[in-house]
Amino acid sequence: MSMNIPQIASVETAVRIYNERFCLYNKDIRELFPGIGPTTVARLKEMARAEASLHNMLQYDGRSVLTRIAYRAWGLDIDQLTHRLRKIKQLKLTERKEAK
Repeated sequence: MSMNIPQIASVETAVRIYNERFCLYNKDIRELFPGIGPTTVARLKEMARAEASLHNMLQYDGRSVLTRIAYRAWGLDIDQLTHRLRKIKQLKLTERKEAK
């Protein structure tokens, strides 16, 4: 299945959700991709389920998708997101020191 992936809320939100949730439910997906409707949520879940099927992975339940597989299906590289979050935090520290 091919579709445009919506913009994530923020790098920080994406990293937090990845580390907090084993499975993603509709509420989590809407938090990750704010402003999306129910059809987009369903399509994103369908993509994640297809990815899980490719890797012969069972889903936790019918209402959720595995976080790790969903991020992979949606092209969200958690290592890259974590690196960017560290960089953002580092730059904000630098900006505060320069402002004083």
